[in-house]
Amino acid sequence: MMTNKDYQEIVEKKYGKPLKEIMYELCVIRDVVPWEGASELGVPKSTFLSWRNKFRFGPVQRKADFARQMRDNTINKYKQELEDIDFERDFIYKDEKTIRGFKEIMERLLELEKYKRTLLDDDDTSSDILITMKIAAIEQTLNYLMEYEQGKLHEEFNRERERIHYGRK
Repeated sequence: MMTNKDYQEIVEKKYGKPLKEIMYELCVIRDVVPWEGASELGVPKSTFLSWRNKFRFGPVQRKADFARQMRDNTINKYKQELEDIDFERDFIYKDEKTIRGFKEIMERLLELEKYKRTLLDDDDTSSDILITMKIAAIEQTLNYLMEYEQGKLHEEFNRERERIHYGRK
């Protein structure tokens, strides 16, 4: 009975390249199903699946790896953004009950939420989701404020109202 190692030697000799490259082409580039990949390589399906899992080329593994990479990239971006931020600095518009006072506190809350996200443990998924939603809500609020200050928010409202109005007829 042949082992996965025996099959690996045969496949690498046949294709003239490392198994990881062969599996990458089959699983990532061509996205073959296990029985098809096993048949093409001349190995049992269980061997193909073992190799696919070893190299993390399965569809779920690739999605999880991509999500982790995106999360890591975002956290690194936040760390760079916050590098020179002094969280203890005074508020300029603290005593004002104005749009600019509201905008200042929202910007500071955004900094704080981004910082909290950089501190999370990798396994704290529910907190990560909650903080990500808070960040998105604050960013959208700041976008609305900017559009309001530029006189564009009423235009956006009218466009959306018209789109919905015509969609109901």
